[in-house]
Formats: sequence, C-alpha cells, structure tokens
Amino acid sequence: MKKLAAAVTGVLFIILIASLQGLSENQVRAGNETDEFEYEYYYNDTDNEVDVMDNISPTNIPAADNDTKTINTSPDSIMVFVNKEYSLPEDYVPDNLVMPDIKFYSYDVPDKRYMRKEASEALEKMFNDALKDGITLYGVSGYRSYSRQKEIYNNNVLARGKDETNKVSASPGHSEHQTGLAIDISSSALNGTLSEEFGKSEEGLWVAGHCAKYGFIIRYPKNKENITGYSYEPWHIRYVGKKNAKYIMRNKITLEEYYGYIPSKGSKDEIISDAN
Repeated sequence: MKKLAAAVTGVLFIILIASLQGLSENQVRAGNETDEFEYEYYYNDTDNEVDVMDNISPTNIPAADNDTKTINTSPDSIMVFVNKEYSLPEDYVPDNLVMPDIKFYSYDVPDKRYMRKEASEALEKMFNDALKDGITLYGVSGYRSYSRQKEIYNNNVLARGKDETNKVSASPGHSEHQTGLAIDISSSALNGTLSEEFGKSEEGLWVAGHCAKYGFIIRYPKNKENITGYSYEPWHIRYVGKKNAKYIMRNKITLEEYYGYIPSKGSKDEIISDAN
C-alpha cells in the first residue's frame, strides 16, 4: 500500500512539474509578444559606426532606370510606393500571400510569417545562400494587416508619444508591411530583436552586401532619415525585384530618390492617424 501511495505521489509530482514548465514556456512566449510593442517597431539609436549608404544629395542622383517616370501607386505592383504621404487602401490584402520556408524567431503570430509569393521565394533563396556562407538569418515580421498596424501604432503613441512614434512607426495604411513585400529580419545574437546593432553585425553586413542580388533593398538606410522620414532600420528589407534593387543599392539611393519623390509641405510631420 505504501509503495502504491509513493508511486501515485511520484506520478502527480511529475504531472505538476510538467504543467509548471508548460506554463513557464507560455508565459515567456506571451511576454515576448507583449514586448513586441517595446522593441519590434520602435528604435532610434544613433551610435552605429557602419554606414550602409552614404548621405547623397538627391540632386546628384542620376535618373532612375525604371519603366515609368511617375510614382507607382498600384498596391499589387512590386514597385508600389508606400510612405508617410502615400498610403494603401484600408481593405487591401495581397491575394498571393504564402509562408516562406525560413527560420522565424517567433511562431506566436502566424500572420506576420506571410509574404507575397514572389518576395517569399526570393527570401528563401537569400536565407539559404546566407546559410551556405555561415550566416543564419531569422524572419521576425512580414505581412501586417491594416488593423494590426493600427494596433501597433496606437500602442507606440501611448508609450512614446506621437512625435517620437512618427519617426519610426508607420500609421495605419502607410506601412510597407501591408504590401506583403517587406519583412523585418534579425539574428540569434540579438535574440530576434530589431536593433541598429544588426547593421554592424556579421549578419547585417552580409544582408546589406547581398540583398540586391535577390531583389531586396534596405528600405530605410542610415543618413537618409530626412528623405524617408524614418530612422535607420538595417533590419527592414523590401522586395522590389532584382533589376530595381541592384540599381537602388548600387547608386546608394532610397525608393524616394528612385522616384524623384519630393515631400509635400508638412508631410514629414503631419501623419494620418487614428490614434487620437
């Protein structure tokens, strides 16, 4: 009888430990998801020593070798222009979203692991080739719906204030992530966070030097904040196709400069938002 009681006690103890471990893991995952608003979309460090692009005046940039002289506003185009002034329809959702076969640092939110098919295929090849060079990259956040961007933006405004948020976080409808063509990436050394440190890491330097080969650009380069309206984000890459990406990266320009975009008066400060 004593042996039976001891055995039952042992089983109950094992079950209790397993439950606590499961709870701990869930708490960690939940904590990471909550912290998303703290680190995933808000950074404004200025002490990075590596310049991905030089500060080039738009007046010194040669005319872009693109097929159209006008800014592309078609949501389904891989060259669609989205920034603080140009937005996407609230109900726009890409019709060919797929999940790229790459490593993601978090699997808690399935939606953000999607990208448009052409961008997804290019990303898979880039990640695989990086691995061959001894570089392990992780996806963090790809597609983002209008409603999710609204939630992120509003949380940042509450935590940081509107002025600081507008330097780094897009208001609803003005995020490239809604196109399904952009993704934030990171490394294990950074624990999957999005930091300017990525720009001078081995992984970040590899991405900056190779991404154009696969059709991606560093969308918000350093020393271009006055042009893009956003702080330096070495982790945010945008698919524009190989030809366009090579042109943009080779000439050290932004998508704004590629299109000859000139901000409307006050557009850098007046952001459309539902936060208030």
